[in-house]
Amino acid sequence: MAGHENKIELIFIINGANFKLEVNLNEPLGSAVARALEKSGNTGRPASDWQVRDANGVLLETQRQIKDFGFTNETRLFLSLAVGAGGAARI
Repeated sequence: MAGHENKIELIFIINGANFKLEVNLNEPLGSAVARALEKSGNTGRPASDWQVRDANGVLLETQRQIKDFGFTNETRLFLSLAVGAGGAARI
């Protein structure tokens, strides 16, 4: 299958629901996160307001390419709003 050698499927867990997404290993993780959020309907906040963690709870750097993480097909990644992502406190 030409064109599929650089692609895998990742499963993004957003608000307890699974969203499967085909990703290119050469794209930044943040790009895939933005698409997963769009697929899930979570478009009210920018992707930069979300954190990505692996199954061990390790915070992942979204500017790195997906291939840098060594993910296998159907790796599960957990998205959650970053603490303080609600904006500046009003006094």
